[in-house]
Amino acid sequence: MFRLLRTTTFSFTIIYVVVFAIAVAILGFLFYQNTFGVMSKQTDQIVDQELVVLSEVFSSEGAGVLRRVIRERAAWRDDGLYMLIGSPSGAVLSGNLSALPPEALQAGEGFFNFTFERPLLDAAGREIGIETREARGKMRQFKPTPDAETSFLVFVARDISTREAFRKRSQAQMARIGAATIGLGIVIGLVFSRALLRRVDSVNRTATAIRDGDLSNRIPLTGAGDELENLAINLNAMLEQIERLMNGMREVSDNIAHDLRSPLNRIRGRLNDALKAGPAEKEEALRATLEDAENMITTFNALLSIARIESGEGAGHMEAIDLVAVAQEMAELYEPAAQDAGFILQLKTAPTPPIRGSRSLISQAIANLLDNALKYAVGGTTIRIDVRKGSENRVLLSVLDDGPGVPESDRDSVVKRFVRLEQSRSTPGSGLGLSLVSAIARAHRASIALGDSSSNADRKGLKVTIAFPAFDKA
Repeated sequence: MFRLLRTTTFSFTIIYVVVFAIAVAILGFLFYQNTFGVMSKQTDQIVDQELVVLSEVFSSEGAGVLRRVIRERAAWRDDGLYMLIGSPSGAVLSGNLSALPPEALQAGEGFFNFTFERPLLDAAGREIGIETREARGKMRQFKPTPDAETSFLVFVARDISTREAFRKRSQAQMARIGAATIGLGIVIGLVFSRALLRRVDSVNRTATAIRDGDLSNRIPLTGAGDELENLAINLNAMLEQIERLMNGMREVSDNIAHDLRSPLNRIRGRLNDALKAGPAEKEEALRATLEDAENMITTFNALLSIARIESGEGAGHMEAIDLVAVAQEMAELYEPAAQDAGFILQLKTAPTPPIRGSRSLISQAIANLLDNALKYAVGGTTIRIDVRKGSENRVLLSVLDDGPGVPESDRDSVVKRFVRLEQSRSTPGSGLGLSLVSAIARAHRASIALGDSSSNADRKGLKVTIAFPAFDKA
């Protein structure tokens, strides 16, 4: 429970509840002022207007008419309260109140609130009890002349019991609404905090498992489609990338130890023999050693390129490029080499949308595929570059040959580092060409697939296809 109260979601919810409660309080205050405040002012204005009318009656008609007018108004039995008191005797001359409220003596000629008792009547007009009411009034002194010794006290008030009862009910209702708002906000905050905490706990469990060495663990997806779901998807993609890089590092370490041990042993043995040989043998040993060193440097450079591309550093600037134009440039560049090797290099293209990528990396991928075809399509005569639009808004780049091809059981492994098929062992190379192509494809969010280029059972050939997503300018 205390953990829920410390969550960010609960803190934000409480802040929103407080802000909302303040807004409701301000609206309630404005409503109160625009209703009960206006009603109170109207009551005061009515009392003032009646005092003005009674003052004019007294001035023009005298005390007798004033007494009759007050008696008539008091007989209406509405919410008006009146008293006419003779001064200095204090005798009540007319009105519907039996005694002057004590508050009147302290208020002077200002407004004041007071309570009074009034008979409670039934439907037939019979008295069935006494009720206490609230009222608001004002008292004025009327003199026949400014220096007269006798005067009259005129008291006018209005019954405000109904209004005050409504005001108290409104205050209570507003208090209940405020309490319900705060309570509901706290409950909603706890519910949201619990839901968020469950999802955060799943992320923490995954992070803990990965920290303990289980790189295959992933954050479970709920299918909610919200920002947390998108975060989990991106984190899972990042974890897959990390796992791929870690596995690549492990494979590189193992493969380097395996594949570079032989050339190093050859170099050591050749140099030992050269120490005992004559000048001619030493020169030949140095040339062979230099060739092995060049091959090792090429291997290390290829490994470095793959590592940089997979880490995102070597992808460079991504921009909208025309894949057809890149394929045409590479076909022109490799046509002489293909003729020298006895191949016909063909180019088949169709209008395609642009893709977002690195021109240099895509050129390098095509170059590696063409190099592989020239090396391993033994007995073949034709190499073709094919660019066309695929389904699902994809652009397909394929390099095909009519060589012996790659068995279906080996197609998943040949894109891994240092993997070379048995029939390729006699051909110079490090087994990193397709690995580099695969890394370039992943850097462009593309997929790579190997298949047969022909249905000929004897020579199926090889077709390597990279499916790039079309560039969405939006």
